[in-house]
Amino acid sequence: MKPIITKISNVLFKAYLGFVLLWVTLALSFQLFFIYLQFSGQEKRAQHYSQEIEWRVDGRFKDNPKNIWYEGDK
Repeated sequence: MKPIITKISNVLFKAYLGFVLLWVTLALSFQLFFIYLQFSGQEKRAQHYSQEIEWRVDGRFKDNPKNIWYEGDK
């Protein structure tokens, strides 16, 4: 029974580690993309992407249908 639990814990740990590494890689890629936009003179494009993300996630924009907190008509 102990080897099975050890195998399961190893698999879960590797899955967790893989998820963390994937998340960090995604975050760094996203940051490098915005650094590229900044240095290539595309500040308006970077601002557009930043505003789109903010409008979708920020709770202050709940009246926007694209927002994740949008409740619609009651």
